[in-house]
Amino acid sequence: MSEIEFDDSAYKVTLPSFHGPLDLLLHLIKLNEIDIYDIPILLITEQYSAYLDAMEELNLEVAADYIYMAAVLIHIKSRMLLPRDESGETVEDPRADLVNRLLEYQRFKAVAESFAELDVVRMGVWPRPTADLPEQAAEIDMSEVSLFDLIDAFRSALDRYKVNHPQSLELHRTLYKISEKMSELYARLKEISPIQLQWFLEGRGRDELIAIFLGMLELVRLGAISLQQRQNFGDILVARTENEIDQSQFATYDVG
Repeated sequence: MSEIEFDDSAYKVTLPSFHGPLDLLLHLIKLNEIDIYDIPILLITEQYSAYLDAMEELNLEVAADYIYMAAVLIHIKSRMLLPRDESGETVEDPRADLVNRLLEYQRFKAVAESFAELDVVRMGVWPRPTADLPEQAAEIDMSEVSLFDLIDAFRSALDRYKVNHPQSLELHRTLYKISEKMSELYARLKEISPIQLQWFLEGRGRDELIAIFLGMLELVRLGAISLQQRQNFGDILVARTENEIDQSQFATYDVG
């Protein structure tokens, strides 16, 4: 596969368990408790496409490899809809190549995670010289929470808002600043921490949810908040960290 170039200004999220389209497929397989050898391709294709739609709606850049995998799933689905050959000849399952890729990826992933655990042990044994931490990390580390679960939380809040607030004939668009949503969330966490993410998102529209989503990623990047899940696919909790943040810098994240 050719190397894909990414925009340096786009959000880069470091997730030990989620790095690309194969991780998203494995996430959906686990979420739906599906046998990896018998993937219901129609269901998975629909759910995969829904995640891509949510990522675009939240102003996240969808990389080319995600779009390519969507095309692969659609191709497999179209092959499975073709009439079966009645000649009696054995026909290869259109899903076979995808299953093999997922199984191979799982094996590499397990090896990588074992090396990561070994590195953690070594870090606890061998002393390292002290070094000043950078003012702002280059990437967002959300090791406690799946990015796809986070997208799910915002997508659910958006869906509920659409149901409870049908579109009217006269539209008034309100612009929300990322800095204001960062300050609102940070102030709320000073009052009580942790809080349930779904509770904080309830009743907010699309533009406001996007501002909160981007602001939350920036707060994670700054080390001001942490995101936690007590169980797989469980509710996401937002907590304030011990790091004191200068809120005057929040304004630098507003566009234009």
